[in-house]
Amino acid sequence: MDKKDIIIIILTIIIIALLAVNYMPENQILYKTVNITDTFSLDVPISDDVTKTQVSEHMHIVNDSQNNITITSFNLGNTSTMELIGDGYQYLKAQESYKIGAEQITLSNHTVWYNRKDNNYIAFFSPEETNDNIIIVCHDNETMARMISSVHY
Repeated sequence: MDKKDIIIIILTIIIIALLAVNYMPENQILYKTVNITDTFSLDVPISDDVTKTQVSEHMHIVNDSQNNITITSFNLGNTSTMELIGDGYQYLKAQESYKIGAEQITLSNHTVWYNRKDNNYIAFFSPEETNDNIIIVCHDNETMARMISSVHY
């Protein structure tokens, strides 16, 4: 092999390496499965900025500021109806407020509401098999699609 062939081989290797680096995802999101309630789980992006607020005995809000995700859970449990009226009203009020100005779309075979003004994708889950009522709000449609497709109850 002469110098010309070696230079061509080295340049080819460099070009292939540069192309491989350009095709690697820059901000690949890693997910983990979390239990939102005892009977409802889904995959969420791994984040360093998550807070969980207990609104009441039956209602929690998980806020991921890093990924712009909010998950509200309201579990009816086995509690009497009178104890749940306030929480239920608050949950339904939140659910209806998200629908104002939003259009209904389908994402991952699930009905989702999209609000162009706020750039929010909103999904609601109320499985009959459990007492859970879940609202998921996310700014990114790919992240929302991944979360929806991973829901397990």
